[in-house]
Amino acid sequence: MLSETVTGVDFDTFYRAERKSLVRFVMWLGCSDPGTADDIAQTAFIRAFPAWETIQFPQAWLRKVAQNEYARYCRAAARETSLDAEPGRADRQAGTSAAMALEQQSDTRDLLAAIADLPPKQRQVMAWHWDGFSDAETAVALGDSTEAVRKNRNRAMKNLRRSLTQGREEGK
Repeated sequence: MLSETVTGVDFDTFYRAERKSLVRFVMWLGCSDPGTADDIAQTAFIRAFPAWETIQFPQAWLRKVAQNEYARYCRAAARETSLDAEPGRADRQAGTSAAMALEQQSDTRDLLAAIADLPPKQRQVMAWHWDGFSDAETAVALGDSTEAVRKNRNRAMKNLRRSLTQGREEGK
């Protein structure tokens, strides 16, 4: 993905195509509140707008900015008094039963909790990986070696498998 540029694509078209995936990326970083993830994504786009013509790799650029904004948000939240986060609402599509929506919401909450339990570097690597970036591209974006990214991705997958398996076994 880093090798792709979007020369000639206007900001509005790019925004419409990338906004949802950037919000999802922020949630993969560990943000459990969709509204906050959307705000962070919006901030990244706001920062991109004035520099749009000079940004060479906008997908990676936006993710790096969103990652930094999420880290800033986490630091600010840690300084404030802790408040219990309200669980997000399940996205209900036409034809989805209430029971199915609750099950999907529970699965999503379990996955986001497992992601949040990962060490920060593993969370970052997985967010970039799930967003389609190769280990080499992720290494460039994070300033790490490709080998370090690969090891963190493998460790994260192992930790997620273990956490999700334990959660299912405890839920029986």
